[in-house]
Amino acid sequence: MATIVTFKNEKTGELKTVKVGWSWILFLFSGFFGLPLFLRKLYPLGFLFVILWIVNFGCAFVLTGDDGVIATSIMQLIFLGLAIWLGIKGNEITAKNYLENGYVWNETNDDVVQLAKGKWGLQ
Repeated sequence: MATIVTFKNEKTGELKTVKVGWSWILFLFSGFFGLPLFLRKLYPLGFLFVILWIVNFGCAFVLTGDDGVIATSIMQLIFLGLAIWLGIKGNEITAKNYLENGYVWNETNDDVVQLAKGKWGLQ
């Protein structure tokens, strides 16, 4: 069973949900030009992935032979490392971003909220 917390924008009434734990969406799809990061309004991380893609394409087209293979392999390892990191920390980063941008916990005394606060260091 997924542990999910809900955030509410007090000005607009908009609700956002965030899962506590591993983020499969960010792990699997953030490498596609950072699209899920932009959708979560995590713009700096999204732009980081766009820049990495530009560097990756530059390495693939500019460098030839072994240099190109080594450079693109290093880039793939960087993408993998970032994907794993986002899988682990992505939901926490998303929740903190919501809180910084006017959202509040929808149920403040709920056990799931207390679990999320503890796990994300938001006590």
